[in-house]
Amino acid sequence: MTEYKNPAVTVDIVVFTYENSDLKVLLIQRKYPPFQDHWAIPGGFVDYDEDIETAAHRELEEETSIKYLNLQQVQAFGSMNRDPRGRTISIVYYTVQNISKLKIKAQSDAKNAQLFSIKDLPKLAFDHKEILKAAMEKLKQSIEISSISINLLPPKFTLKELKTLYELILDKTLDGPVFYEEISKFGFLSKIDDNFYTLNTSNEFYSRFN
Repeated sequence: MTEYKNPAVTVDIVVFTYENSDLKVLLIQRKYPPFQDHWAIPGGFVDYDEDIETAAHRELEEETSIKYLNLQQVQAFGSMNRDPRGRTISIVYYTVQNISKLKIKAQSDAKNAQLFSIKDLPKLAFDHKEILKAAMEKLKQSIEISSISINLLPPKFTLKELKTLYELILDKTLDGPVFYEEISKFGFLSKIDDNFYTLNTSNEFYSRFN
């Protein structure tokens, strides 16, 4: 098999959260070339003797100090010229996390790490604009069948807050009464009083991102 050249394998991890009625994504500012000082999705190279998902957890912790997140795979990205250093294929993961559980601190080759609104992003390094778009599509698909979006909300929330979050993720305006009727069918909401709800942790979908 000496006729085959081996491309480098990397991982990228898209972390979504929700703060001040805004859907946000975690980005790091690169300390070194290529794309020095540009903002990028956290990630890096997979070691030769390392499992891919293990590498994703390691890179996320090394660059942002965040660990123990439940990661879901998005897809692979492998266009020929995506990395000026050479041929690379990236396996992309995403996760959603409540803002209260994110303790962000830049580490390793990250000059800075911070949250950005998905509606107001800086210019991104590599092909990370396309990667983020794919992760958003995966998030949109997932909220149709699970409770993952509620993991972004505080322990108790109103139906209006839940509707606002869905509108941000789906990027469209939802009809209130229809939304409230449909969302009740999932079975992952527990009513606290006339105004507030919480997450039903016994629901089958709850464990997916916890």
